[in-house]
Amino acid sequence: MKRFGYLLLLLVIPSLFSCEKWQENQLDFTKKQTLYGITYGPHSRHKLDIALPANRTTQTPVVIFIHGGAWVAGDKSVFAQDIQDYADQGMACATINYRFANENKNIHHPELIADIRRAVDFIVSKSDKWMVSTSRFGLVGHSAGGHLSLATAYQLNGDGKIKACASWAGPVDLLDADQRAISIAPELFDVYVGTSLNTPQDSLLYQNASPFWTVNTTSAPTLLVYASEDELVPYSNGLKMKTKLENLGVVSQFAPLTGASHTWSGTYLQEARTTTMSWFQQNL
Repeated sequence: MKRFGYLLLLLVIPSLFSCEKWQENQLDFTKKQTLYGITYGPHSRHKLDIALPANRTTQTPVVIFIHGGAWVAGDKSVFAQDIQDYADQGMACATINYRFANENKNIHHPELIADIRRAVDFIVSKSDKWMVSTSRFGLVGHSAGGHLSLATAYQLNGDGKIKACASWAGPVDLLDADQRAISIAPELFDVYVGTSLNTPQDSLLYQNASPFWTVNTTSAPTLLVYASEDELVPYSNGLKMKTKLENLGVVSQFAPLTGASHTWSGTYLQEARTTTMSWFQQNL
């Protein structure tokens, strides 16, 4: 578990900005407003922040950002600026915390994706009060958050409320040889899945935890943003997922970040943001 420290490179310090905070009983659909620290479930990590655009209606789409951190670390605040940017463009946007994978507490897949879906359902329940759609949701995340975005959209979307998803450098196949060759990957995957990879039954559990193995012909439209010099999630994984989506006929887009590593900043981050904003504007 000591090597988890390296994955803290995934966490970036959010930009500071000034934004008026509102309580739920102060909402006015004609104004852009942000709610912070809203509880969406029973666990202490079940918290979300959501920026609500001005002049919203119950048709206003909702995008949810999911932080990275190797499934064992991270915080919703890394996307504090992103949710404001989406609200400025007329979309409601939330950033959420979720339970960390934990061997001692027996929290593994699919508990983490159940948390993402719980947040979707909670926001649906607030449709009339917050003035947002009940059926126009998009998911996006970076690294482990990208994995959770795809996994939730592919496995917990029987009602079709999740209309599109996006992965920023998320692992897609926990069995992939290139991915498992990354020194810290097997240990992290063991914690997320809840078992080491030793038996055929273990392989089935790893497949069930992998978007590459759970996507199908009816899966939600998918955006893939992957970096050519990624040291933690091989670029080959993004290309592999791109081919799988194309072969299945799933609406998709592949957006390479040439020269970028796993943690993005500057022009790379802006490119990912611009591409993703456009993706959701087109698909929600």
